Amino acid sequence: MQFEILIEETISDTFCINANNKQEAILMAQEKYRQGEFILAPGNLLDVKITPLPKDNKK
Repeated sequence: MQFEILIEETISDTFCINANNKQEAILMAQEKYRQGEFILAPGNLLDVKITPLPKDNKK
């Protein structure tokens, strides 16, 4: 029998940003993350969920 299994990982890391205020820091972090400047390493694993998917699940 064949099963589809969903594996979800939650990882985190902390980055320092120089900004004028909190909102600017958040926007800068989002941009740096999108551009690949901030990369989360698998070493900071917080949680793993392994879930079997229904047989009729189509991606």
